[in-house]
Amino acid sequence: MRDELTAWLDEQVYPRLSHQQVFGDLPGFKRVGRGYVAECPNPEHADRHPSFYMKEGQPFGHCFGCGVTVSWWRALELRGLSGRQVIQELTRLAGVPPLAGGDPEKAVKSRAEAEAVESWWQTARAALWRLEGRDVLEYLRERGYSNDQIRQMDVAARPDGPPPGGLKLPPEQYRLLIPARVRGGRIIGFAGRRIDGGEPKYQYSPGFQRNSHLWGMYRLRPDDIPLIVEGVLDSETIPLREIVALGGTTLSSAQVQALARHRRVILALDDDDAGKKATEAAVQKLTAAGVKVYVIPGFGGVKDPDEFVRASGLAAFAELARHAVAGHKWLTDRLIPAAVPPADIERDAVLEKVLDLAESYHRTDPVAAKEVLDMAAARLCLDPVALAQAVERLAERRRVQEAENLVRAAIREAASEKDWREAARKVAEAQEQAAAILQEPPKPIDPAALEYEIAHAPEGLLFPWPALSGLCRIDLGGLTTIYAASGFGKTNVLYNLLLFYLEKYPGAIILWSGEMAPRRVYHRLVSILSSVDYGEVGRGFRTGEKKPEMIAAQEKLRAYAERLYILEPPKPADVADLETMVDAISRRQPVTAVMVDYLQQLAPPGKIDGTIKYGTREQEVTTVAKELHGLGQTQNIPVVAAVQINRMGGLQRKPQQDDARESGAIEQYSQLVLGLWNAGRAGVHALRDGCVPAAPPNGWYWQDDDIATRQAAAMAESHGAVLLECAILKSRYYGHENMAVPLMYYGPTGRVEPLRTTHGKLYVPVPPGGVSGEKGGKKPSKKSARAVTVLAGGR
Repeated sequence: MRDELTAWLDEQVYPRLSHQQVFGDLPGFKRVGRGYVAECPNPEHADRHPSFYMKEGQPFGHCFGCGVTVSWWRALELRGLSGRQVIQELTRLAGVPPLAGGDPEKAVKSRAEAEAVESWWQTARAALWRLEGRDVLEYLRERGYSNDQIRQMDVAARPDGPPPGGLKLPPEQYRLLIPARVRGGRIIGFAGRRIDGGEPKYQYSPGFQRNSHLWGMYRLRPDDIPLIVEGVLDSETIPLREIVALGGTTLSSAQVQALARHRRVILALDDDDAGKKATEAAVQKLTAAGVKVYVIPGFGGVKDPDEFVRASGLAAFAELARHAVAGHKWLTDRLIPAAVPPADIERDAVLEKVLDLAESYHRTDPVAAKEVLDMAAARLCLDPVALAQAVERLAERRRVQEAENLVRAAIREAASEKDWREAARKVAEAQEQAAAILQEPPKPIDPAALEYEIAHAPEGLLFPWPALSGLCRIDLGGLTTIYAASGFGKTNVLYNLLLFYLEKYPGAIILWSGEMAPRRVYHRLVSILSSVDYGEVGRGFRTGEKKPEMIAAQEKLRAYAERLYILEPPKPADVADLETMVDAISRRQPVTAVMVDYLQQLAPPGKIDGTIKYGTREQEVTTVAKELHGLGQTQNIPVVAAVQINRMGGLQRKPQQDDARESGAIEQYSQLVLGLWNAGRAGVHALRDGCVPAAPPNGWYWQDDDIATRQAAAMAESHGAVLLECAILKSRYYGHENMAVPLMYYGPTGRVEPLRTTHGKLYVPVPPGGVSGEKGGKKPSKKSARAVTVLAGGR
């Protein structure tokens, strides 16, 4: 049993390395046949002629001069590395990250054992050319192989002694040995072939699982296309790196799993009845595993690839492989004979098989399924559309049958179950699986359709403030949240958005407020539109003495009346009720946006009527956020929700993503998160402190930029407003996280405007000659040399 580190080296590292990387600097290094030769790296061997041979795909080299086997590991040790250093160098050369665990001592021991086995094997190979291996050598020569070809094969005559490392050999009468190597090239067993004509032809090492191994697989590189043959000996006699042998006609599930690492394979099984049946089964198994399969349909009148190569040469065989036929086409050719059966019964039998074949590809490769049907339609003179419909019906019937069989089996098993609860669970689980089977399978992407959607998808909603629109948008089909502490202006920001969207976009605006009745919302909207103080607007309605600005605002709101919905609390207090009402409105007219003030005041589904119990408040808020996100996705509209945040760190601290009360899942389900910070509520009065008003470049700055914040706060104060900083805490699609846009907030009216670029009348710069009123032309003090701040109503 290989240790973890050795198995990782064999499977992940060695297959990505080559002899050029490790031995390439040896004198005389050059390619010869299926390997390389160079002067021996053994420091005790003065190799005058290149005697060190490195077979492709094996992490070893063997010197036929001194008999030493040197592995890649040992080669790095000869350069002064050891243990972890060797592992690090091997992974560096292979371009893979190092393994976190693993015991280098076990790997060293495993490497030593593998080198001992390899050295023994090379001695056995050399014995092929001595008296004890003459019978095997003559057998290979009689099959038509030259001495040079035999030297390139990884074969040997059975030696007298057993191999090291506990490996066992096949029975004695199996004189020709072929090693079974894992992906890293180390030997794990042997196949023995009889050369006296006896049966069976092959036997294997005791305990060796033939069906779990592929002969020659160790030579493959990740991008190679395996060329599958039957005979174990063929994997050595055909000098192509891509040749892989099954060791028989049956393709096992373990072999399928190993081949599934490669996107394509070519089948070159024997051209007899058994080989053709094996090819049919192999095509279906590999296709089901997601492998694209090709088939060499014949070998020019000879039985197998080995005979073809001996008769026609390697180049001709490579040409056959290059023109291999797609597996589904080969199968269709097998099913539909060249001459269509004249009898209806025979013809219908052929058609049923073709429909079965097309249905099997219908689930994994729709293009192949269509080609099967096109071939069948042409040969059987049938309508391809009708055949496609027949395949669809067949696929549906099989899904239903599969689902029914699953439930019936569960019911039979439940009948013998003593615990009725466990029986009910098994039946319910089977019913869920059956429902999944009956569900229409998802279709692969349609690039043309997706590209059209991208080109024609509406842009997200703009903001009333151009600087913020330059950084992000409110996207359709999801949730946008606006974080702010109590009294920081989040409700008025929502109302400013609402009025902007009524003016700019044609659809309906739906507002749910858990804090204000519709009349108070309307009152606030008039104040924002008219820029008249909230209290004065109320007096105007009560006395009838309205300013012209108020009248104009009322007229504008009346024009919006058919598109504005203010849902009166507490109905719907349940988020499910809100979803129902939005759905009803959307059936009457398009909806531009849904606004929620604020998210934590909505109840999760089932809480009010007691049908669903929630363990914690956090679970409730998480469910509400998820439902609002789902509402936006289902209706493909933006949902904008205000979120009340904690102010544990004080009002002066700016909002962060994790400030939301009760739940971090609000951020998880939000596509865009904005944070509001009110300089006035935070107690920041930059203008009074002598800060010079300035508009930040481009209208935004980093959220933690204190200098820009104070300059912007002074600018807002100079216009009689306060700084309302809007920071982008999260933007799933646009980025710009932690960028902040400075806005001006007029609390008495609720109006939010972009920050001006020049200071207002409440700021007066210091004249060059000093401050007016100082006696004797004295030099101004440091305090008076600063800006003179003139506030409304006094100095």
